[in-house]
Amino acid sequence: MLWSNMALHMTADPQGLIARWHRALAVDGFLMFSCLGPDTLQELRKLYQSLGWPAPAHEFTDMHDWGDMLLAAGFAQPVMDMERITLTYQTPQRLLDELRGLGRNLHPQRFAALRGRRWHEQLQQALAGAPLQLTFELVYGHALKPPPRYDFRAETVLTLEQMRETLSQRKQYPGKP
Repeated sequence: MLWSNMALHMTADPQGLIARWHRALAVDGFLMFSCLGPDTLQELRKLYQSLGWPAPAHEFTDMHDWGDMLLAAGFAQPVMDMERITLTYQTPQRLLDELRGLGRNLHPQRFAALRGRRWHEQLQQALAGAPLQLTFELVYGHALKPPPRYDFRAETVLTLEQMRETLSQRKQYPGKP
């Protein structure tokens, strides 16, 4: 079993990571993961846009696209689900502390240098004039690693180990080609 909690959305190469997960699992291995979805931080995105600033975070992937990536990597029977959670905060500083604890901005056009006090004060003033809430879309997924499929032709070359594996799979999965 492989379990990834809130890490997939932070990788620069999610398809590569999913492929590594597939290689790491044994046949009938089970993958479970959670990550952030595209509706995450929608309030903050709107605020940044109204101030003329670049996005506060990179775009997060939709659950349907995660399912497609699982299939492309060789996983079977992917099941995807999502939920939205809205958190409210007492003060702008508490909201910013929460964001700081969640990670970093991976947006390609993010501000590359450090922000100054004036920017921070402007952000806190803008937050004070808005409802202090953030929406998080949580995406959940799981899938299985199926037995490998061999392409049998008029002439097929298999190693002895592949032949043994194929025969043992037929015993475990009667009726499967």
